[in-house]
Amino acid sequence: MRLKLALVWLAIFTIAANAEPVAISASPLNRFGSLSGTKFDWRGGLVIESADKTFGGLSGLALSEDCTGLLAVSDAGRWFRASLQYEKGNLANISEAELAPMLDGAGKPPKSKRRGDAEAVANLGSGRYMVGFESRTRIGIYDIGTAGLNARFQLLKSPKVIADGPSNGEVESVGQFKAGPWQGHYLAISEHNLDGDGNIRGWLWQSSRTVPFAIKRLEDYSITDAAILPGGDVIILERSFGTSLLPGMAIRRIEASAIKKGGTVEPELLFAGRALFYAIDNMEGIALCEREGETRLAIVSDDNFNLRQRTLLLQFSYEP
Repeated sequence: MRLKLALVWLAIFTIAANAEPVAISASPLNRFGSLSGTKFDWRGGLVIESADKTFGGLSGLALSEDCTGLLAVSDAGRWFRASLQYEKGNLANISEAELAPMLDGAGKPPKSKRRGDAEAVANLGSGRYMVGFESRTRIGIYDIGTAGLNARFQLLKSPKVIADGPSNGEVESVGQFKAGPWQGHYLAISEHNLDGDGNIRGWLWQSSRTVPFAIKRLEDYSITDAAILPGGDVIILERSFGTSLLPGMAIRRIEASAIKKGGTVEPELLFAGRALFYAIDNMEGIALCEREGETRLAIVSDDNFNLRQRTLLLQFSYEP
């Protein structure tokens, strides 16, 4: 009898762990707002909706190299995977959407939102993805190329100091440098872990070597994600989001050569804007890819599972 119950439990768990299709609708965003004076051009956007209550909370974004495959993580501990379609070079639709729980090292889904609070994902290549969790701070690798969305969490050794920030304000951005002066190093950036001057802490590391640094905090913006350009410079996404202000978004660039151990970098402002003037919500995830000879930058918003917020997927071309 115990064996039968164990087999039944295993079957139920296996079904729950597999990716499940999710019905979504995507309405086109025909206009983002003025990009005059920036290095960006609008390449289309979508408002994504679903009646499935498990969809939402998208906090980290990764794209395939050709911009057609999307993989996002939810702060409720779920994967969201889909395919992107284009018309006349612009983002036009999303299809083949599916959701799956993010499994731990034992192959189990998160027991609580705190355990599943995924905030960042980065495509490392060869089907491997780096994911940062915030509330119970940890960073790990998922080999999706081998196991699909049933991949298990593999702990990536990272500096212990990353977990020293305030609750719900720790790791928000992760990645790995593939070129430039920090080639091979991993990257993590916090949200509200500030140094004595009020600047945002970040870390590079490789094996036992750790390079702590800080990013100058500007106005009321907080860093919510980062993407690393092929040459090694870092694009950071920042958001301003609260009850007293309209939602804001800023995009800045950090030169890799400006990052020094113990130093503070002041990133170059590429764009800043707020809702009403721009199609902006609670912007949380950023990713880079290449399409039609252009560097494309995609940004996704976290709707916080709130009916008054939206899941936006925006795409721009960027001239580095």
